[in-house]
Amino acid sequence: LEIGFAHTSFKWVNNAKANAGVTVVIIGIRSENNKSKYIFKDFVVQSVNNINAYLAIGQNIIIQKRNKLLSELPEMTYGNKAVYGEPLILSSEEKVKLINEYHSISKFIKKFIGAKELIEGTERWVIWMKNEDLEEALLCNPIFERIEKVKKLRLTSKDIGANELSLRAHQFRDIFETSTQSVVIPLTTSERRDYIPIGFFLDDTILSNAVSVIYDAETWLFSILTSRMHMTWVRAVCGSLETRIRYSNVLGYNTFPNPPLSKSQKEELERHVYRILEEREAHSEKTLAQLYDPDKMPDGLREAHRQNDLAVERIYRSKPFESDEERLAYLFKLYEQMIAEEKAQAGELNFETGKKKKKMS
Repeated sequence: LEIGFAHTSFKWVNNAKANAGVTVVIIGIRSENNKSKYIFKDFVVQSVNNINAYLAIGQNIIIQKRNKLLSELPEMTYGNKAVYGEPLILSSEEKVKLINEYHSISKFIKKFIGAKELIEGTERWVIWMKNEDLEEALLCNPIFERIEKVKKLRLTSKDIGANELSLRAHQFRDIFETSTQSVVIPLTTSERRDYIPIGFFLDDTILSNAVSVIYDAETWLFSILTSRMHMTWVRAVCGSLETRIRYSNVLGYNTFPNPPLSKSQKEELERHVYRILEEREAHSEKTLAQLYDPDKMPDGLREAHRQNDLAVERIYRSKPFESDEERLAYLFKLYEQMIAEEKAQAGELNFETGKKKKKMS
């Protein structure tokens, strides 16, 4: 069997006042033959040679989750998971009140960023300390009370892991921090946007598990992740929440086929990163949601991204891509090639060492 035609994802609507939140694809299955195949999208029909499981042009491959990076990129992880540590999170009003009453504890309060804060510009804060600071922090009665709430929540949980975390109720389960700069991607974002609103933090902001993070990231990496090449890959192979993009490090990042970069290529990408950030700063009164609204995106920022896209595409080939379909077909082909090379290399290593061949991640 094969896919003979397909209509890509669209939201289902009817004449009812309250429509159900349903996302639809239409797929025609037929016996294999040499007749034309068709993809329908946004009122446009395209004749293609093959339609794969992603309802895209390309060979019939499935992108598997990977814990190991396919390309030469740094590790991506999630932000910090609270595990009943929510009482340690403060609103702006709670933060101001607490600091006004106890000036000395301001050093224990840091900005807390999740997907909503990143995109919409809202503010939250978190009580954050190291073990050696606990004795001093407990002198502040409001902090003591919040830590006790965390302890109680964890002890009354049916989760054994949460019970064990009650021994350090002054902290989240995860205590990741950056010492230089972090690249931050919201796990869920609107499919309307041409680019995922990616954050770039130079301070010690604490990040929630509603975002994916590359801690202590080199600047050029922002260029790759905000590029149309990466966006095209993520739209195709990651999951979705209704039609919204659901970013995944094991599906969208670890599998992303990115060629090795030279020093000069990284330097060029960095220049485009700074231009994008400069254009954002020129509209600092706007949130990322406003800046990346496809109908309201400032011309300067749009052009900065376009130039960045061209720079990233030159890493892959000298001729610019004409469509996302062409980008995706190229990436699928490169993915297959890199997987084949990885398997061949693993086979050679096992032959040389005499060790039993291990299953790839």
